[in-house]
Amino acid sequence: MIPLAPYMLMHSARSALVWSVLVTLLALAVFGFIKGRFTGTRPLRSGLQTVVIGGLAAGAAFLLAKLFA
Repeated sequence: MIPLAPYMLMHSARSALVWSVLVTLLALAVFGFIKGRFTGTRPLRSGLQTVVIGGLAAGAAFLLAKLFA
């Protein structure tokens, strides 16, 4: 629901895309930070790793969707 929320709240798809990316990256950072706290690893490093891996996965999915759509 986090990546889709801006599309439900905004009229412009272009601005919703920008907000979706920002909100998703923020959510990934928060979840990664919390994961780091629970697993005993450094929370900031865990948050950054989660943002990078999740961002790459989301970017790849977006590019594949553009390629096949």
